[in-house]
Amino acid sequence: MTVSENGRVLGRTIRTLRERAGRFSRTEFARACHTSESHLRNIENGHKVPSKALLAAIENELGTSGVLAQLAESTHLPTQRRSLLRTLNLAGAVFPDIDEATPAARIDPAVMRSMTTTLRDLDNRHGGGHAHHSIAAYFDNLANPTLTGARSDAERQLLAPVVAELALVAGWSAFDAGIASAARRYFDQARTIAHTASLKALECEIVIAISNRAAIAGDANEAVNAAEGAVRAAAAIGDWSLTGEARMALAHGIALTGDAKATSRAINAAATNFDRADRVDAPAWIAHVGEGWFDGRIAQCLRLTADHRSAAAAAERTAALAKPGPRGNSLNLAHCALVMFAASRPEEAARYAMQALQAGRTVHSARLDSYRWQIAAAARPFTGVEAVAELESVLAEH
Repeated sequence: MTVSENGRVLGRTIRTLRERAGRFSRTEFARACHTSESHLRNIENGHKVPSKALLAAIENELGTSGVLAQLAESTHLPTQRRSLLRTLNLAGAVFPDIDEATPAARIDPAVMRSMTTTLRDLDNRHGGGHAHHSIAAYFDNLANPTLTGARSDAERQLLAPVVAELALVAGWSAFDAGIASAARRYFDQARTIAHTASLKALECEIVIAISNRAAIAGDANEAVNAAEGAVRAAAAIGDWSLTGEARMALAHGIALTGDAKATSRAINAAATNFDRADRVDAPAWIAHVGEGWFDGRIAQCLRLTADHRSAAAAAERTAALAKPGPRGNSLNLAHCALVMFAASRPEEAARYAMQALQAGRTVHSARLDSYRWQIAAAARPFTGVEAVAELESVLAEH
């Protein structure tokens, strides 16, 4: 890349990041950086290269933390330059006519799958409040444009499964961060991608996620309708794990209506399906479905139908099994605490709640915040119990 080409890339990056920020006109931005509007225009058009002092002022306003300075110095280092451009692309820079920054030509499906695994782990460990923006940036600025810009049907078929899976992760991370509208959008995108690519099993998993999201949000109608569709789709595929998972989503939706008998029937049918399932080489997106997950869902359903004794027994079973990642463990333990409070077992409830707080100390999750609020409310009738009084003291510090 010649100096003029490097200047053009740097200028284009500065302009798009400034426009993306939406805080400045060019005149206002120039004033904030202590330069003239005409000089800034020449820099953004690639006619001039900013001094180090001016570039530092620009970076301070854009929050790019030295990345632009590295880009300016990467004239003869193509690998470094591509990495920097991708970093800036995630921050919102757009490169419509700079070929090497175009994601569609550069991201390999295997790399994308590895990144999806890493981002899912980040969400599981630290919650959507920490992870969602990174996941959304990777999906919106790299993965989805790569799929959209696929150069052949064969390439599109290779990309579609991992991009749909990443959209599913983005949906759950958005929901965990408390951004309901974004969660719906990503789930819808995931379903569209899977449906277009005829990925029937993955599309079914996404519909189950839509049902679960609705159930957690308390929308029984949407939860039941989506779950019923998922049950039919999973049965047609002949995948017993998916069918069992879909029936548990259906049980959760029915439980919201208070129909204990129908809830029990759905749970028993799910157990039968899981008994028939062959889980060898199961895809990553269904890896969460196991014994601990099943008992946790049973506890959720039975608490909603006021079968507190059976719910407490299921909660004890799921609490004894480790959940993947601090977020999953903290959510599971927090729900166990609610089950035990509902069963009038305050000492055990307080113990589970304390464990949930400990497990979630590095987790930023709107769902966990909601559980903390529910736990505080459920604990009030038991304030006279020593363990509960200690819990309330700890909750007051959060």
